[in-house]
Amino acid sequence: MRDDAARESGMYGYLASRGISRRSFLKFCGGLAVAIGLTEAMGPRVAEALEEKVESGKLAPVIWLEAGSCTGCTESFAQAEVPSIATVVLDMISLDYCESLSAGAGTSLEEAKRDAIEKGGYLLVYEGAVMTGWDGNALRIGGEKGTDILLEAARNADAVICAGSCAVDGGWMAADPNPAGAMGAQEFLRRNGIVDVPVINLPSCPVNPEAVVVVLVNYLLLDRTIPELDSKNRPVPIFGQFIHENCARRGHFENGEFVYRFGSEEERKGYCLYAMGCRGPQTRSSCSLYRWNRRVSWCVESGAPCCGCAEADPRTTKRNWVSMNAPFSGSRFRDLKVMGKNIQLAPVAAGVAGVVAAAIVVHGFGMKIAGRTKGGPPVEKETEHELNERLYREALEEAREERAREEERREVGGTSDDERGGGAR
Repeated sequence: MRDDAARESGMYGYLASRGISRRSFLKFCGGLAVAIGLTEAMGPRVAEALEEKVESGKLAPVIWLEAGSCTGCTESFAQAEVPSIATVVLDMISLDYCESLSAGAGTSLEEAKRDAIEKGGYLLVYEGAVMTGWDGNALRIGGEKGTDILLEAARNADAVICAGSCAVDGGWMAADPNPAGAMGAQEFLRRNGIVDVPVINLPSCPVNPEAVVVVLVNYLLLDRTIPELDSKNRPVPIFGQFIHENCARRGHFENGEFVYRFGSEEERKGYCLYAMGCRGPQTRSSCSLYRWNRRVSWCVESGAPCCGCAEADPRTTKRNWVSMNAPFSGSRFRDLKVMGKNIQLAPVAAGVAGVVAAAIVVHGFGMKIAGRTKGGPPVEKETEHELNERLYREALEEAREERAREEERREVGGTSDDERGGGAR
């Protein structure tokens, strides 16, 4: 699927034909440079390197396999109606096989995939969960088991890019009760003895198209090396910070301004969604920076709390992000897996939530006293939730004071519990 027009008329001519200016492309490359650990000033160098490789035809071929999925990750980066820069870059690589985007179909397309696998030297992008149920027959493609297709393609690949949370830990497909035995590609490959092929995990539901491009460009520009990975094989430049750290609503969090009910005045003002179950403070990803749909928006900006889809763990399906995080709104804490069952420890969670809420309120008052919130958004009136929290804290404080007074009376009286009970020291 390599577009030869990119070389015949020059890459910038090709970009112009797709409605993308040189300035926009250079800005995009500056962002890529930052994402792969360089400075934004290296953007022109990234653009130059891409141009050289595109026009010389030296970009590595890519095979995109789709397993148990909803095709959402393909849809995320395709944007066929008005292609983004990321789409164009992916289009200019040698995308030798992709079920959803290839012009061909049937036997001819499968033969093209086999030819590419035999030649080797390609990147394998894997979308969707590995369906291991019924000895791999839970998913069959072109008369073959989906598991066999993955093993064949992975053995000859330079690296495997798991695109989206389903490919990382099974995602939606592996949610309880998981009758088809869905699991992530990394763990499946490990169980089948393929441990020498690097695996790069790009969780989130769906995968962010620019995250895919960042990894591809990093691989192409740095002599086929992969970016620094964390313990879950996620690129550190993309998944090294919590979503909360770069969230546009963080100022409201600092001010103690939260949404407690959808459709409320607090929601209209764009207050923090932490109380609605937002998992931004415990989810590592760059969602708020990359966004989706040509950087138009992302979950929290559109009004939905973060559901933690980027916290997929490739090492196990037992703590699948869908099962552990559902319901996505209102529940502040993940379930705990106990004896094979998901348990929400409501009393403990409620107590911890009270402590957290108290800390947030104290922090907010401290900022106001320091004058850091002058001229900020209006502060909401005390809600019923806050009233209950305040009454609870006041009751605890009264209990502590009463206990202190009782101990003081004992010391003044010179008696102890043992003495009052007739015992001796």
